[in-house]
Amino acid sequence: MTWYVALALGLAVLFYAAIPGIGGLLARGRWRVFRRTVVDVSRYPTAGPKSAGREPNVFVGLYRFFGTLEAIQGDDRIWITNGRFSVAADLRDVRVYLLPEGGGGSEAGADAGEGDLRSVPWSSIFSLPEGTPVLVGGALFSEEGRGVFRAHGRNQLLVVIHDCPRESIMERVIWGGRHRNEYMNPFTLPSVATGALSLVILAYSLLANPENRIAALVSLTVGLAPVSPFLPPGFPLYFAYRHFWKKARLMRAHRDVVRLPLRYFPRLPGAGRARQATLLPDMEPYIMIRGTLRSDPPAIVSEGVAAALPEPLQEISEGLPGSERAAECVVFGAYREQGDGIALSRPEDPMAELVLVRGDPETIAGACDRAALRGEIVSALFIALNIAVNLPLVFLILSLLVR
Repeated sequence: MTWYVALALGLAVLFYAAIPGIGGLLARGRWRVFRRTVVDVSRYPTAGPKSAGREPNVFVGLYRFFGTLEAIQGDDRIWITNGRFSVAADLRDVRVYLLPEGGGGSEAGADAGEGDLRSVPWSSIFSLPEGTPVLVGGALFSEEGRGVFRAHGRNQLLVVIHDCPRESIMERVIWGGRHRNEYMNPFTLPSVATGALSLVILAYSLLANPENRIAALVSLTVGLAPVSPFLPPGFPLYFAYRHFWKKARLMRAHRDVVRLPLRYFPRLPGAGRARQATLLPDMEPYIMIRGTLRSDPPAIVSEGVAAALPEPLQEISEGLPGSERAAECVVFGAYREQGDGIALSRPEDPMAELVLVRGDPETIAGACDRAALRGEIVSALFIALNIAVNLPLVFLILSLLVR
């Protein structure tokens, strides 16, 4: 009997935890790679008429391009134009990301599931209307003076079809480019169904021998484990689990949003100084300023120099751990000299940010990371407590019903 109980518990661990867990790690890793790819693409220069030479089939470099669909050539090549210049993209075996118009680019939108980002293979897209907005990034080749994007070695092609303004793509990707619940992945349903069926069959076979009745009840109880979280009296714990898991997901998104502007400023000696200036991929001046806020007129004061703040200025750290009592602020944006100071403005680069952070971005990101980990641990404890409460009751009821 002990061996049968161990077999039932082993099947439960395999089909309810191990296989869905592997699927969850793969799902989280796939979306992490996607977000990293978009961040990398945001650092590529924009392809233009001078990007492609006259040589046939020559790798030019890593570029990005915003445009609208001009035409579809054959099964796997599309042409994209920005009104002045056209490029092609070869999409064979490429996954295309669909970013609909909606509220998924904010905490409220992500929490409600609005505007969810989806990933589909290009082969499953049968038609697209002319004028569809497209972002493409990756390896650019020259084909007799025409630029063609295609996969090249480890540089996979990024293609985002979007209905939202291009200025919101980065934030929308950071918020929406992650699995809502990694446990619910393509592996989960087949694995859980297989495990439950196997355990019920095992219980049925064990009931033929009265000596194995306890093992049969254990097997049947574990077979019903996937539905036990929704049963009384433990079902309120399931909603607590979902609450803390959602909170952990939002904290991870906040962490990535706060760190996002830092991608243009590598951590070099002297990187903690009050002002750091750099150039965006298309040679636009960009600056990070640490200082204190002045309200009239709106400005950030750093080393005695005031930088005028434009309106509206997005704040991305409000309410986050590590920002509540921060005296220092950090502002990121394009800039120009104005008298004795500088004036900040929204970058012309649609993938760069004009944002305000109250406190140090790395400190806030680290606090969000720890809050996300705590949320995941608490959510796991709640679902474990739910199972610990409900499964013994299921076993007791089955013991009264099954003879």
